[in-house]
Amino acid sequence: MPKKINFKDEYVCTITGLVANCVLTIIKFFAGIFGHSQAMIADAINSLFDVLSSVIIYLGIKMGKKPEDDEHPYGHENIEVIVSWIVSIIVLSTGLFLGYSAFHTIIDKNYSHPSSIALWAAIITIIIKEILHRYTLKVGNILNSPAIKANAFDHRSDVLASLSVLIGIAGARMGWLFLDPVASLVVSVFIMRTGANIMKQSNRIIMDAVPSEEFVREIKEFILRYPEVKKISNLRVHPIGRNYIIDVSISVKKDYTVSKGHEIANNLREALIKEKPFLKDVIIHVEPYLKD
Repeated sequence: MPKKINFKDEYVCTITGLVANCVLTIIKFFAGIFGHSQAMIADAINSLFDVLSSVIIYLGIKMGKKPEDDEHPYGHENIEVIVSWIVSIIVLSTGLFLGYSAFHTIIDKNYSHPSSIALWAAIITIIIKEILHRYTLKVGNILNSPAIKANAFDHRSDVLASLSVLIGIAGARMGWLFLDPVASLVVSVFIMRTGANIMKQSNRIIMDAVPSEEFVREIKEFILRYPEVKKISNLRVHPIGRNYIIDVSISVKKDYTVSKGHEIANNLREALIKEKPFLKDVIIHVEPYLKD
């Protein structure tokens, strides 16, 4: 009996996006050339870079799964963050290239009249990319993967870009020929905006930015539900790729033995990791409780 495909798996998700981008690249290139649409050719180039991004993301996830070693005691998961950063550079570069090309077409007034094949290619792209965005974002949120989420936002950028292409081609077919290269210029802006957002999110992790206030609050409330814990202090949350490491001090009764304090800390650590699936480790310091 063949093995059932798990569509919530990060590799399946990435490969699905890769295959879809390969097919769309071919469709859009032919539609752009034979449909005489610069906007569609620009969108095809965008898809070509999406293929490259998907390959990089796949390799990054693969490398991030390597186990801990002496040089990397917390594992290699930050490779995913580096991968997201590389994807952002690719996306930004694509946007700049397409914007430059469209700008020169507008200045030179080298317009063409696109045909219906380019119009239908844009519609097909919008439908497929929106499905990919929703699917990829769902998997990215389940796994809390910055690389998968970056890929999902790239899909959404493609939806907006292709929507601009659709409007531009439709307008050019109605006689406003300048709208086709204008659509290409709009595509470049959407692409650059997506690249900047991906880079911003990656930088937050690289700079050890604190996660959401809600996440920190939930951690505090969970710890304080333990009756032995009288007080918590110095709670710090460090992002490691898609996961987090928590460092916190808890105060317990001062007459507890060292063994009792260790038992409380160990039980709390295990409970936290079980409660929050994205916690890679929890470091707990036990201190005597002194009333303020």
